[in-house]
Amino acid sequence: MTKLILVTGTAGAGKSTILSILSGIEGNKLRIINLGSEMLDIAKERFNITDRDKVRLLDDSTTIAIRNEIMQRIIGTKEDSIIDTHASVKQGRRYRPGFSIDELQKIRISAIIYIDATSEEVLERSLADKSRTRAYDSIAEIDEWRSVNISIISTFAVYLNIPIYIIYNKEGKQDEAAAEVHRITKEIIGE
Repeated sequence: MTKLILVTGTAGAGKSTILSILSGIEGNKLRIINLGSEMLDIAKERFNITDRDKVRLLDDSTTIAIRNEIMQRIIGTKEDSIIDTHASVKQGRRYRPGFSIDELQKIRISAIIYIDATSEEVLERSLADKSRTRAYDSIAEIDEWRSVNISIISTFAVYLNIPIYIIYNKEGKQDEAAAEVHRITKEIIGE
């Protein structure tokens, strides 16, 4: 049976970096499906949106419709894969789940891996990354968002009866974090 693993984390924790390193690790057999990139492709085609950070500003019904379209494609996948996405999307003071329990149930998620870093590290990385517009300005906002994310994935894990793995992406230790994700994904898919 195909195994799908959800990999998520607070924006700026280094999830994309870790998954980029993972894709280059010898022996990694998992396809990485980046939900944000898939959503951007559809948003470009339908709404002429070219900035990835503007996709999170689409209204709820549009976002859900796009996400459901992508989830339908994922249901048909025949290879073990990682779904790279966010647990929640921050819009000012509001948080919107990055996916629903129903969606995760339909695609039969096997486990959730949460990439984390301290709020201080997240803020430093975000300030250094001029290519992105982040939805936070302070450590307190990042602390809050990290709490919301852990609450969301905990709820999903309990409801779906699947494990959560939390990987800390310490500054300068991305290769170690990617190696740990690789070890865990091999365990999940039964290698």
